[in-house]
Amino acid sequence: ALLEGNIKENTGVIDLPICPNPTDRPRQIVSTEHGKPATTRYEVIEHRKDRTLVSFYPLTGRTHQLRVHSAHSLGLYGKKADRLYLHAEYLEFKHPVSGKIIQIEKKADF
Repeated sequence: ALLEGNIKENTGVIDLPICPNPTDRPRQIVSTEHGKPATTRYEVIEHRKDRTLVSFYPLTGRTHQLRVHSAHSLGLYGKKADRLYLHAEYLEFKHPVSGKIIQIEKKADF
């Protein structure tokens, strides 16, 4: 992800429970009362002027987890931009029918 602003810590773990926002679906919110566990590990790759290039490693798979964690914990997501700057460079999963391991890799263009 390419995030607005600068992250001071080069690595970290964000552990905040999230759930759908009951008044603004399908948006998600952090909620210690109603949220399900959500954990994301991150690593700063590069600082670029007033932006930070970050690799995220979601340890859970909640809807919009990376966006919510970026906005709530790091405070660097959610501003208007000309495009999305969140990109999955590598995905790996087991095909549900064949059982074959599928690997997809595509470097981000930012």
